[in-house]
Amino acid sequence: MRPFLYYDARLKGVILTANGERFVIEYLGKELFLPADSANAAYYDKMLKQGEKEETGLIGLVSQVRKKNNVGHSRARGFYRFDAYPDQTLQRAFELDDFDYFGQDHNMNSIGWRNEANPNGFLAARGIIPGKEGRFISDSTEPYTVNIPFDFVEIATRLKQDPVDILKNFIADVCQLHSTDELPRADGFNSRGMEAEKKAREYLKQAYRLKKDII
Repeated sequence: MRPFLYYDARLKGVILTANGERFVIEYLGKELFLPADSANAAYYDKMLKQGEKEETGLIGLVSQVRKKNNVGHSRARGFYRFDAYPDQTLQRAFELDDFDYFGQDHNMNSIGWRNEANPNGFLAARGIIPGKEGRFISDSTEPYTVNIPFDFVEIATRLKQDPVDILKNFIADVCQLHSTDELPRADGFNSRGMEAEKKAREYLKQAYRLKKDII
């Protein structure tokens, strides 16, 4: 049984087989051939060739995803996607993991990493890959409980969205919160773009009759 995650894997290439694309990765000194998500594979195949990285490869995280990748498959299959580390000197430091923080309300910094800028290691939040020079934005959220009326749930259902996700998107747009590969956010908030930000802030100004530019 294959692992779900391969940290610090070196992507050496993408090959096409009778069963679809496969990643060629180097992991713990061994060469592995893993079934690849086609869109993700095409992206990195192009990056390797254009960036002249075919000889050295790219270091990153290989993770398993389940999806229907081909027409005719009724059940979701296990494929892998590759995410290059924004900082190519980044490495997982499993011995630094702090399990005392798991299960907290916040996404606390509990996962060990090290890089060229931090050879002794540091802790980052779960679910993110630290960005350039190991940087990221820590989770500083406050938990609130709110009852959501069915009317809003119904609207969200029509939009094929989760009600909480809509509220979180609105917060991200109003506050202009951005999560990028170079500087990821541990709280997961990410604006949907300048136009959405503008409309969200205009709504607040009109709804609360704000005369001063306080947002």
